[in-house]
Amino acid sequence: MKQKKLSRISLGVVALAVIAPAFATESRIGEVVQRQYNGAVAEPNGRTASHAIHFSDSVFALDTVRTDAAGSTALQFLDDTTVQLGSNAEVRLDSFAYDPSTTVGAAEISFTKGAFRYIGGKMTTEEDVRLHTPTATMVIRGTELVIYVWDDGRTEVNVVSGAVEVSGCGGKGSSLAMTGMQVTVLPNCSTKVAAARQLPDGYDALTLPKRNAPTYGGDGTDEGDNDHGRDPNSEGRSDPPAHEPPSNGGGGNSNGG
Repeated sequence: MKQKKLSRISLGVVALAVIAPAFATESRIGEVVQRQYNGAVAEPNGRTASHAIHFSDSVFALDTVRTDAAGSTALQFLDDTTVQLGSNAEVRLDSFAYDPSTTVGAAEISFTKGAFRYIGGKMTTEEDVRLHTPTATMVIRGTELVIYVWDDGRTEVNVVSGAVEVSGCGGKGSSLAMTGMQVTVLPNCSTKVAAARQLPDGYDALTLPKRNAPTYGGDGTDEGDNDHGRDPNSEGRSDPPAHEPPSNGGGGNSNGG
């Protein structure tokens, strides 16, 4: 009886040894390419503790990356796609797959809040890339975008180059925007198309524009918003000052927290 019990324990240990590596780490999908540390942290999937991410540190599928009130960072993925984050931003790296021998791939990235610049890379199947916000889904086509996501879910997509198809939540239609155009998705999931706002260069574009509290008309239009065409840097900042990493951060990303 004792021998049978030991055998069961041994089998259990072996099973855990086989299963555990599958849950130990997610796939590496990119790295940090901003040389100056500006308060960015990553929270691995299923963890509650975050760690600082510095230049050349890896990022992994299902990481959530955040910046603080004076923060910024830039991530480069397997096909050289780049995502820049401004201050008080949050993005979840759902998945990113790429085969350099065929340039075929697919990805999903969820922008939770903040200001972002997305620059497409070498992937030739960009129609299989999905960018999400709380109110919108984007399908890209050789695209550079500046994306603003407010706390209420309102999303503004400015097309710097290329094209993007933006669908509102709840299946409320889709809009195709080309270079120089803007699609806004309101918290009620309706969409509107206009000329893109004037954007400054570099990180100056990555300050979330302030706007008046909107009131929504019966047709879903945002009647109270009058910030269209404002320079989003009018109350923003230039490159934020460097500061020390948070106390729970480490010098490198081993995806172990």
